[in-house]
Amino acid sequence: MPIDKSKTFILKSGKCSWGNCIYCGYGKIEGFEPTAENVNRDLDGFFKIVDETTEQIKIFGSGSFLDEKQFPIASRKYLVDLCKKHSIKQLLFESRPEFITDETLKPFKDQDYTVAIGLEIADNKTLKDIKKGFTVEQYEKAAKTIHKNNGKVRTYLLINLPYVKDIQKSLDTSVEFALNYSDSIVLINLYPHSSAKMIDLYLDLKWRPLDRNQFKKVTGKWKTNKKIEIDFETFAFTPRIPEQMKCELEGADEKNLNHPHYEIWQDYFTRFYTPPKVKDTILFLPCAFRKPYSLSKTHKEILKRIQNLHFYARIHQVMISNPGVIPREFESKYPFAHYDWPEWEETEDLKKQYTKVTQRRIEDYLKAHRYKKYMCYFKQESESYIALKNACKKLDIELIQLFDKTLYKDNMPETNVLVKRRALDAMVTRLKKEMKR
Repeated sequence: MPIDKSKTFILKSGKCSWGNCIYCGYGKIEGFEPTAENVNRDLDGFFKIVDETTEQIKIFGSGSFLDEKQFPIASRKYLVDLCKKHSIKQLLFESRPEFITDETLKPFKDQDYTVAIGLEIADNKTLKDIKKGFTVEQYEKAAKTIHKNNGKVRTYLLINLPYVKDIQKSLDTSVEFALNYSDSIVLINLYPHSSAKMIDLYLDLKWRPLDRNQFKKVTGKWKTNKKIEIDFETFAFTPRIPEQMKCELEGADEKNLNHPHYEIWQDYFTRFYTPPKVKDTILFLPCAFRKPYSLSKTHKEILKRIQNLHFYARIHQVMISNPGVIPREFESKYPFAHYDWPEWEETEDLKKQYTKVTQRRIEDYLKAHRYKKYMCYFKQESESYIALKNACKKLDIELIQLFDKTLYKDNMPETNVLVKRRALDAMVTRLKKEMKR
């Protein structure tokens, strides 16, 4: 196993002096008071994990390492001394252009260092639209200042920024420009931070992130360039709705069927989510009034019957409801544990809409994810079941219904029919039989 020769120091003092970029939430993070005493103490703690194998120190955080309000000059000098003491060969840190001057770079004159700048895009109009707070010309000046002071320049470019009409053309233009001033470039897929202004565009469905295939296609031209790194996922992305934007999603109506909070999650399940590898069989299940579903009577009874089966780990439980398809591992997250769809409020027209929207969502999910077996446990007349059956038929997928419809002919009461002993017995019997095939 290769030795990691770099260590990363997370800057926790102060906050970004700008903090207005619409895509970034880090710049709003308040750190501890950035006195030299506090910062130096933090550095001392960090260097306890630095050993003789460490060759490079990377400094990341919200804002700029060269900003006196975040990292005092006395602490920068202290850091340089620590690097010398520990024989650190390289130092990398981030800064906005306005803090990059001959004076701020002086402490590093005897150090091999790299300054990373988030240019994002080489277009002044877009930089203004995303409220970046500086221009292409200011970036260019800063890059020249770094090189004049024997430093290296690392440039970040964001792929798929809002307000950009031609992503490919914009990227190629930006890369070609940045290559003139950079020792290295990182092409970064843009994801929305929940505390960033851009989350509004995401929730209004006016912008969405690129999936892996889209990102590869856009960046493919540059993958062989040795000066360029390609970063599809800078952090583990899942949709995160800001607390102040969360709401109770109640009522059987069109709004509670097509809500943007559902749509972005369905897009995530289709384009970014990967089902657990061990789960080769999908079992579609109905929703329940009580949330999370596993706390409901229906799901408790189903789980009680299947959890001890030797093939249980292979079964991927996915619920179907008005938010769409919901894998079991997400049932406790918002909005899936925060909605209510009273079936008695449904009109015939709404039932048709529900079936149509739900079928589309199921089709999208099944096109993206393949399983060896496809099973379900629903009442026959359920709109969710009808949508699932139609989706599987359209995609030429064999769907195995585990609910024995003949039980209805025995005058079994409709209420909670799925948790009746005979229905559950029949489900387990059929499940065992199908898993042996």
